Amino acid sequence: MKAPLFATISILALAIASTSALAVSQRLGPGNKTITFSEVSRTDGTPDDGTCASRYGESFTTINHPDSTDNALKRSTDKGHDILVTSIGGSVSGGIFSIVNEYEIIFPDDDTNTPVEVKLAATGMVGSQEASGVFSDGVCRGSFHIAVESN
Repeated sequence: MKAPLFATISILALAIASTSALAVSQRLGPGNKTITFSEVSRTDGTPDDGTCASRYGESFTTINHPDSTDNALKRSTDKGHDILVTSIGGSVSGGIFSIVNEYEIIFPDDDTNTPVEVKLAATGMVGSQEASGVFSDGVCRGSFHIAVESN
């Protein structure tokens, strides 16, 4: 009796968490998003050797990916990055949301087209259409601010 009840509760919890994660990914709202980077350095805290500046620059704007109309999980940037959302997480409580996502990014200057795994954590206020946080790709780390472009 306990095993079926536990299985039912586990499935319900997973469904609620998945729905909540998708809702969190949409907290900023639809549309292009401008991401501005700061305090970018190597993951060990040493100054950038040019790799991080090449990958991220000062900012970029996400746009619909040419191969994926209206798919929020696949994006491009105005600088030529290809972005695929591989993991979505976070929570919403008391008017504040958190996002903990993972991405695979192919950087525009990478002739091998090798995806790099990027992890980020951000927080914002529900309805503000902006958030701030930190990111790391195993080589580079830094802070960022993301805002929905006004239509």
